[in-house]
Amino acid sequence: MRPPSLGRRLAAELALLATACVWGATFPIAKEILRYLPPFAYLAARFAIATLALLPFALRDARRARPDGWRWGAVVGGLLGLGFAFQTLGLRLSGATLAAFLTAVSVVLVPVFGLLLGKRATALEWSGVASATAGLALLTLSGPMRPGLGELLLLGCAVAYAWHIIFMERAAEAMPPLAVGAAQTLGTAVLAALLLPTEGPPREVPAHVWGAVAGMAVVASALAFSVQAWAQGITTPTRVGLILSFEPLAAALFARWWLGEALSPRQWVGAALIIAGIVMAEVKAGGRGAA
Repeated sequence: MRPPSLGRRLAAELALLATACVWGATFPIAKEILRYLPPFAYLAARFAIATLALLPFALRDARRARPDGWRWGAVVGGLLGLGFAFQTLGLRLSGATLAAFLTAVSVVLVPVFGLLLGKRATALEWSGVASATAGLALLTLSGPMRPGLGELLLLGCAVAYAWHIIFMERAAEAMPPLAVGAAQTLGTAVLAALLLPTEGPPREVPAHVWGAVAGMAVVASALAFSVQAWAQGITTPTRVGLILSFEPLAAALFARWWLGEALSPRQWVGAALIIAGIVMAEVKAGGRGAA
């Protein structure tokens, strides 16, 4: 097979950068949506719409799945749903910028949890873990030197996402990309629907909020996943991971412009250390595709 042309690879990488910006924008947008919708109502609606958008393409590709494909699809779907549940609950209590950087720590946790599966981490990966840990301390610890409930929920999200990344390797081997995507959005929608009884019904939700939920579902979930699946077949895994590491920085910019959020100088140093840790982990891992 001929290698992709420079123009085609550049187009794929620009598409990935746009995807990272879209995912970064979801943090402040979700923060605003949560002013009107309870967390699980928002997640159930968003991922039900995303599943419906992906389903026609996923069913076409599902015929190429291995017999164990749907089992792995259920695993990664459940983990993604758990991560989104923690993230959305934490986002109500923390800033959008902080939520984005704490979520991104999931990449650095992968080599740590990999030890439980018999995978050895290299010196570069451990350097990334140390850098991200120092960044976490600077980003979240203040006053009595302990994180708040929002930060703990977001760290729970990072843990769930790290396991999601680990098992995505097996799901991706067993199922075509769009089928994996539909399994993940369906798993998240089902988990959120099961948790709906824990919260009260939404009250007087403006039409523009439902429009934002639909936009998040189609653009940030179904379309962004499809673009990523296409681009990953053209450029290298390392470049995919490094480009997508722009997501928390994009979230910080959008949160500054739309919500007026700002990190302190100490927190920016912490954020920089987290990004450095992610880069070290991605370079060693050859790029781990995001959800």
